[in-house]
Amino acid sequence: MYPIQSCIVSLVERPRRRREETVERLLDAALDTFAEVGFAAASVEDICSRGGFTRGAFYSSFRTKDELFAALFARETAANLARAEQQLTGIEDEADPVGAAVERCLSTFRADRTWVLVHTEYALYATRHPEAAAALRRHAEELHRRLTALIEAAAARTGIRLTIPPNRLARIVLALHDGVVIREVLGGAMPPGSAMSPGSAMSPGSAMSPGSATAPGSAGDRAASDLERTALLLLLRAATTP
Repeated sequence: MYPIQSCIVSLVERPRRRREETVERLLDAALDTFAEVGFAAASVEDICSRGGFTRGAFYSSFRTKDELFAALFARETAANLARAEQQLTGIEDEADPVGAAVERCLSTFRADRTWVLVHTEYALYATRHPEAAAALRRHAEELHRRLTALIEAAAARTGIRLTIPPNRLARIVLALHDGVVIREVLGGAMPPGSAMSPGSAMSPGSAMSPGSATAPGSAGDRAASDLERTALLLLLRAATTP
C-alpha cells in the first residue's frame, strides 16, 4: 500500500519538522528572555525554562547563546523585511507613493520594537566582546543589503528618483527607526512638538525591557508613531523626486 520511498520520506520529515518546531520555540523563548533580562544576564537555563526545554534540547540545536542570537537575528529581520515588502506591493498605484510607503510601513516598525530592544542589548554586549561585534557587523550588513534592495525595487516600480544613494538611505532609515524606539523606551515617547530633554533619559542601572515601553495604543505609543511618521516623511521627501 505504501511505496518504500514514501515511508523513507515520512521517517526523515517527521524528525526534521520536530526539530524546526523546537528551534522556533527556543527562538521565541530567547527573544522574551533577552528582552526581559538582557543578553549577557540570560542563561541557557533561563531560556530553556521559559520554553519548556532541557539543556540537551538547546545544545542539540545551538552550540552557544551567540549562535542562537544569530538565528534570532536572521528570523526577525527576514520577517520584518517580508512584511515591509508585502505592504509595499501596489504602492506604484498610489497617488502619493512616498506618503503611502510611510503609512504602510509604520505598522511593521511598531511590530518589531521588542526585537529592537534585544538587538540593542546585544550591541551593548558586543562592545565588550570582539567576536560578537564582528558577528553583529556581518548580520547588520546583510540586513542593510536587503533593505537597500527593497528601496531600489520600490523606487523602480514607482518611477521615483532617489537624490541620495539607496544604500545611504537604507542606513538612515534603520538609524532613525532604532533611535525613535530606544528614545521611547528610555524616556517615554514625547508628545508632538515637545523638545528632547536629557532629564527624561533612563537613570543609570535600570534595565531595558518591553514593560518599560509605552503600551500599544497609548498616548505615548501614538506620539512615538507621530514622531517616526514625521521624520520618515521629511527624510523621504528630501531623498526623492518624482
